[in-house]
Amino acid sequence: MQRANNVQFCLDRIGASRPGWSTLVVAGSVTTRATPEQVWAVWSDLATWPRWSPLHRATAWVSRPGFVKDAQFSQTLALGFPAGTSTQLVTLDDVETLRQVSWSGDKSGLKSCHSWQFTPLATGGTQISNVETFTGTTIGLVRPLVANRWNKQFQQAVERLAQAATAA
Repeated sequence: MQRANNVQFCLDRIGASRPGWSTLVVAGSVTTRATPEQVWAVWSDLATWPRWSPLHRATAWVSRPGFVKDAQFSQTLALGFPAGTSTQLVTLDDVETLRQVSWSGDKSGLKSCHSWQFTPLATGGTQISNVETFTGTTIGLVRPLVANRWNKQFQQAVERLAQAATAA
């Protein structure tokens, strides 16, 4: 249920009511026994993202450090063929400490939204959800080449984050 809400949140942000031919949704989700506080402590340490995220090669704060609305950071992502490695500037647009952080953008006809959610479970632990949606002609054309790989990488990211949070 949480993942579906996160996907819809991002689709709404990019102006898509549902995925179409030019829309790509990539996601990962895992349940961990780590508390939301443990997960947040690991996740919010931006400098360590490359340790647990298979996508990230580098991360750094550009503006004031910390996950607050309008803060900015750069991320160097290794996305593989045909996207390669690129550095992007991210501006946080929705932050709820311990619960959710998202950023979205519109660049060169490609709209995207990325959202992380950390949901406390009644039985203890946390549901971690990592979703990114893209829409635009370019993404429609490359979707067959990247969708499976990017979904695997997003799933690996949440699994490695959960492992790091449990070990902390």
